[in-house]
Amino acid sequence: LKKIEKKIIKEGKAEDATVSHALKDLAKLEKASNKATKALDKSQHALEKSHKEEHKATKNLNKATHKHDLAVAAIANAEKDLEARKAETARLQNEVAKKKEEVNGVLDSQRKHNSLRETRLAEIHHARAG
Repeated sequence: LKKIEKKIIKEGKAEDATVSHALKDLAKLEKASNKATKALDKSQHALEKSHKEEHKATKNLNKATHKHDLAVAAIANAEKDLEARKAETARLQNEVAKKKEEVNGVLDSQRKHNSLRETRLAEIHHARAG
């Protein structure tokens, strides 16, 4: 009987130890599970934050791209305007040069004609006087 009693007590202690270990294991698992849940929440928050930052960066990129496109268009317009003004300036300079030649020719003709008129008038005055 004593052996059976010892055996029963020993089985009870062994079972108590098993239950104690099981409870400790459960507590550790619950703690790890809670920690994992918190880490999951933190990761989800970080992901949402990253999405917001990416969206903001995309918006800024689109805005900068649009601004760049406008600047490129402004450069193209300015270059086109510059070329048109260069062409107009060159055309006007050519016209000025031609007009100067024309005026110089007219002035030369006037000088020659004035000289001829003066000579004829001098001859007329000389003929009257003589």
